[in-house]
Amino acid sequence: MKTKIACTVGPSSGNRETISELVNAGCRIFRINFSHGNLELWKEWAYNLRQVSSNLGVDCVLIADLRGRSIRFTSPIDAKTYSAGQTFYIVRHDGHEGDMPSVDSSEFFDAVSENDVLVSDDGRCLMRVLRKENDKILVQALSKLTVRRGKSLVIRNKEIPITNYLSHCVDQILDAVRLDADYLGLSFVTSPRDIVAVREFLDRNGSDIGLIAKIETISAVANVKEIAKVSDAVLVARGDLGMQFPLEEVPRLQEKIVGTVTAIGKPVIVATQLLGSMISESVPSRSEIVDVMNCVADGVDVLMLTGETAIGSYPVEAVNWLRRIIETYEGNVRIRREISQGQLVDRFAIGVVELAEALNAKIGIYTKRGNTARRISRFKPRTQVFAASNDPKTICRLMMLWGVEPIHVESKEYDKGLEELEQKLKEQNLVEKGDTLILTYGLLDKPIHTIRIVQLIS
Repeated sequence: MKTKIACTVGPSSGNRETISELVNAGCRIFRINFSHGNLELWKEWAYNLRQVSSNLGVDCVLIADLRGRSIRFTSPIDAKTYSAGQTFYIVRHDGHEGDMPSVDSSEFFDAVSENDVLVSDDGRCLMRVLRKENDKILVQALSKLTVRRGKSLVIRNKEIPITNYLSHCVDQILDAVRLDADYLGLSFVTSPRDIVAVREFLDRNGSDIGLIAKIETISAVANVKEIAKVSDAVLVARGDLGMQFPLEEVPRLQEKIVGTVTAIGKPVIVATQLLGSMISESVPSRSEIVDVMNCVADGVDVLMLTGETAIGSYPVEAVNWLRRIIETYEGNVRIRREISQGQLVDRFAIGVVELAEALNAKIGIYTKRGNTARRISRFKPRTQVFAASNDPKTICRLMMLWGVEPIHVESKEYDKGLEELEQKLKEQNLVEKGDTLILTYGLLDKPIHTIRIVQLIS
């Protein structure tokens, strides 16, 4: 598969047996949602993933998805359902569990006003604010809805100002470091400053975890290009976008974000309700298949399952279906190769791709940081791409890239790395007699750069 699959680990999938089945079904990227559970549970799931990865001899990526500055219901303990038109209070959480909906955020109560529309549960719950009192607000259900503890809550068309992004996620960042996560999912970012602040904090603490910016706020949509430039990857969080924007606008926003991020050469992930019906059903709906098909055609790097694998009844079947749809339609990916004023490294990358396609050749890359592979992946080559590195962190970066298959090598030098890559491709039967290989690495500060064209005669 050229399009990669990511799964969310949860109660339905955190055990070793299910993780093993998910890996065998084609998933290599696993997400733990820090908005639910606790450190001990996350440690257990991360440990199970690393054990399965080691036992199967397969590299897997772990994403720690931080809660960030999201506002969530802290009660009721048990879900409460309200009829359309019914009124109820949302109170400021006082540290005690109760049966009345509560929120633990002073910023929320400062920002909310009469006639605001509140949205929860990926847009399923709509409430209008009728009256604001000291430590509570009276709201009216706009349709039948269920309030659940832990579900996020937003004020439609209004962002709650929080000046220090880092202060809201320092503890969870340190938890992710303890889990040896490969990536952090940064929730509710609004500007490049949020990502830069986290990266500087990680640098001070000696960590080089990758950063995935989740686009789910009004400001993040407006600043997506600048945010993508300082991030390692971008995630289109469709559930939260559907809470901030009218649902009919989400497909247009997704297309805009995917196009913008792809154009600057960063991997893009699409998540939420890809196969949502498979939380309770063993097969997806027809409309879900069409949705996934369109994501594949748009050249999305990673498709991420959330509730389907975290709490669903059919986690492995969901991955199997996602793989089937990807394999059926990834030949239809829409290729964008416009680089009117691209840098030399981008023109080099597109040149390698077009040379390989002209010769019907496979591409082999040696990379130390993954940048050359990322640039080549951006142009969606129709041929196979193998990228070799001796750095485990780089291997993780490569696993997020469309159409790139990572290969471990021991060599630390470019030319020797290419020789080792060629040998490994032969040993693993990834190339065969009659194949042509284009072998290269990133442009170095040298007067001459060599691209090898290898014809496999024996």
